[in-house]
Amino acid sequence: MFSLRADDGDDTRLGFCPDLRDFFTGHVDALSEFDPEAYADGKGGGVWLRPRLIGLNGAGALREALHSAGDSGDDPGNAWIDLHDTAGRTVGSYFAGAVTLERWEEEGDGTAVATVSCWLTSPPEAGAYEVWKTWSRRPPTAVNGWVSLPVGRREGWTEVARMYQGGPRKVNPRLDRYILDGANIGDLASFYCAIGEAMNGPGGYYGGNLTALDDCLLGGFGPAAPFRLVWEHSGVAVAALGGLPTYLPGSSVLDTIVDCLERRGVTVEFA
Repeated sequence: MFSLRADDGDDTRLGFCPDLRDFFTGHVDALSEFDPEAYADGKGGGVWLRPRLIGLNGAGALREALHSAGDSGDDPGNAWIDLHDTAGRTVGSYFAGAVTLERWEEEGDGTAVATVSCWLTSPPEAGAYEVWKTWSRRPPTAVNGWVSLPVGRREGWTEVARMYQGGPRKVNPRLDRYILDGANIGDLASFYCAIGEAMNGPGGYYGGNLTALDDCLLGGFGPAAPFRLVWEHSGVAVAALGGLPTYLPGSSVLDTIVDCLERRGVTVEFA
């Protein structure tokens, strides 16, 4: 379930809909952070989207807000697109700026499809759509739920892991030693999925790029360094990440990750 909430100080709920289309359109490869030009393009000045809110109640506050704004030549302003679990609780939110009604289509069952234009700092990852739907029913209770996602969609898992506000979820206690299961690390996004769960349990987040990983090592998203990280089945990751070059001469993606960890006091043990 999705809803649109006005960013008006009162958090006015403008309407609910069971589905949201043309919103989860991002396809950012985690590896792009090692390509300065591609990474800069992905972190640019935002993007305009035209999401369709499917199955809206046509008598709701959203219709009134959009129509009155359209009649006056204004737009409803900024809003939040909230995601809800099966109990109706908000479990995640995306900020949408300058929301404007593009199209309103009445349906025979009394609902409507509203197409709006809005501005986001970056498009939500395409892979996040199915992850949100799954987590809205039940957040992960076991590790490696992300393994079933194809390569290219696992960035969506880390996006949801970072944004998810529901609970409770298990968080690992502060330890001197953590186990990173490298058996399923076949690309860079897989590494972030795996280390998130190594540090914070099923569905855990511990960075989705090097900058975020470095921040997590300082605390705030789980245990702070120093600690030992035992990287089990490391040969799989070495094969997948060790041959990927970076913008640093003579350095691989794996080298850069290990350097980031060790600079913050993590002792990496390959097993």
